[in-house]
Amino acid sequence: MKKRNFRIDFTEAEKNARKRDFEKDSGNRLKAEELKKSLLDQLKELTGEDHFVGTSKDPFAGEPFNQTMHRNLDLLNRIGYLTQAEESFLFKIQAYLEFKSNVIICREDKFKKKRKNVIEDDFELPKAATVSDIAEIIGKSRKNTSIIMNSLKEKEILLNPEGAGQVTENGRSVSPRTWIVNPYIMICAPRKNEVKLDKLTMRLFQHSLKKLKDQNGKKVNLPVRFF
Repeated sequence: MKKRNFRIDFTEAEKNARKRDFEKDSGNRLKAEELKKSLLDQLKELTGEDHFVGTSKDPFAGEPFNQTMHRNLDLLNRIGYLTQAEESFLFKIQAYLEFKSNVIICREDKFKKKRKNVIEDDFELPKAATVSDIAEIIGKSRKNTSIIMNSLKEKEILLNPEGAGQVTENGRSVSPRTWIVNPYIMICAPRKNEVKLDKLTMRLFQHSLKKLKDQNGKKVNLPVRFF
C-alpha cells in the first residue's frame, strides 16, 4: 500500500484555499466596481452631470506626530534617569521635531503650510531652533532652558554636534547651534518595516546611552536599539 505524503497534501490544500479566497475577493471587488458604475450612470441620466465616488478623508492624514520608545522610556523611569524639569522639557519640545532628522526646529517653520507648485531649487529648509528659540517655545528663561538642555546633553538625550560641515540627507548643515533629540527615546520618522531616519542622525546617536546604571550602580541596557 502506497503511503501518502500528508505534508504535500496539506500544502496543496492550503494553496487551493488561498486561490479560492483570492478569486472570491477579486469577484467581490469587481461586483462593487460594477455597482458603483451603474449608480453613477443612473445619476448622470437623472441630472445630466458627471459624478464621482469619494471616500472620507483620514483625519490623521498628513498630521505630524512622534512615537515614543515605550520600553526605553520605561527603563529611564525605573532608574530615575530624568528630572521632572527634563521630562517637562521633552514633553513640550516633541511637537517641534523635524521629520526624519529629529532636529528641533522653530515653531513657525514646523507648522508652515507647504506652497503648491514650488520649484525644488526654491525649497528652504526649516530653521534649526537655537537655545533662545527653544526657551520661547517652552515658555522658560534662556538661562533655565540652557541648564536643562546641557543636562540632557550630558545624559545623551540631546546632542548638538561639535564643529560644522556635517550635512543631513535633506541638505541641512549641522552645527553646534543645531539641537537633536535622541531617537532611542522619541522618534519623528516613518517606521513601516524599517526605521527611515536620517543617516547622520543615526550615526550621531548609534553609540549613545550605553553606560546607563541603575540606582545601585548596576549597568543596565536599553531594551530597544534599532540602528
